[in-house]
Amino acid sequence: MSDSHKPSPVSSVKVTSLVSLAHLYSHFFFFVLPPLFPLLRDDLSVSYTELGVLLVVFNIVSALTQLPMGILVDRLDAPKLLTAAVALQGLSLIVMGLAPSYWVLLVMMVPAGLANAVYHPADYSILNRTVAPEMMGRAFSIHTVSGFAGSAFAPLVMVLLATTVNWQTAVIAVGGGGLLIAGVLQMNGHIMADRDVPQGEEADASSETKINLRQTAVLLMSLPILMGFVFWMFISVAHTGVSYFSVSAFDQMYEMPLATANIALTVFLAASSVGILVGGVLSDRTNRHDLIAIYGTIVSGLAILAMGLTDMVFASILLAMSVAGFASGMTAPSRDLLVRAVTPKASMGTVFGFVSTGLNVGGVVAPLVFGTLLDGGRASDVFLIAGVFQIAIILTVFGMQRAAKAAKEN
Repeated sequence: MSDSHKPSPVSSVKVTSLVSLAHLYSHFFFFVLPPLFPLLRDDLSVSYTELGVLLVVFNIVSALTQLPMGILVDRLDAPKLLTAAVALQGLSLIVMGLAPSYWVLLVMMVPAGLANAVYHPADYSILNRTVAPEMMGRAFSIHTVSGFAGSAFAPLVMVLLATTVNWQTAVIAVGGGGLLIAGVLQMNGHIMADRDVPQGEEADASSETKINLRQTAVLLMSLPILMGFVFWMFISVAHTGVSYFSVSAFDQMYEMPLATANIALTVFLAASSVGILVGGVLSDRTNRHDLIAIYGTIVSGLAILAMGLTDMVFASILLAMSVAGFASGMTAPSRDLLVRAVTPKASMGTVFGFVSTGLNVGGVVAPLVFGTLLDGGRASDVFLIAGVFQIAIILTVFGMQRAAKAAKEN
């Protein structure tokens, strides 16, 4: 990249802010409907199982289309695709609110899921192409924390809006917010444009570097990329156990009141966010991202295992949850940088679309496993399995590093 095209700190901050805003909205979308399920159940005369199908459809569409969207991101205009994704999710919500019926909600989950499949490939592609390398770790950490923020605030906002007006108006309002965000992205699309786009003869030469579908398949099936996929899948399993089932597990293990158990979960999520930010700063100050990932996952995994192996007082539980959350969160920027290090620049969207599908795979399988454990009265095993998967992440880090080293030697 020439000096004239080199991203500046100011432009890097602007790009990170825009992409993180879109990422916040994508995670906010996850929790637009679930907090309203009791209202939807009564108004639409449906069961909770039928409402759960809405989420299943959304996740299946996202899982099936994330890799194709990643390929499109690498071949088309990533900022425009990201803008279109935010607008499409906003429009989906507006239609749900204007025509409130179960079947409309179900149908709208298809375009919403398709739009969701754009976010990770487009986000990482834009960040990788337009953020200064020395700021990449912090950019990844802010991007990840913005998603956490969207998930955290959405339930509070939706319940407040729904009780102040009604659920239909609440959904329409959030959909309108998506259109406003899409407008902001559209007006600032030039800021997110690739600063290393070659011109003239350089452009003709660079076109030869674009890989075809066969080469794409070979790349995705290479060991470093497969290890990245497994990394995301393992962390999805571990975090599903702690984030979604720890409250029920604490209730079963200690007969802990739900309000108290939720305090422990809040501590875990808050510590994770702090860990992500700290990890972003650390990853920009060292090239040993593998060590950050290894030590972070070991510490986090041991803290999670401890909750399944020993009886704890509440103060000890809070300490274990905070350590687990902080150490795990600290590895997130290094995870992304490890994948970035083994990915050709022209394939960033494709690769991140593929590896982040591991989140969907883990998110489909893990709830069934943890739910079965709780139904069988084996609450402590929730933490044991989550802890084992957290520690097992180090195997994927070794795999990525070894395969990348072998590729360079050859």
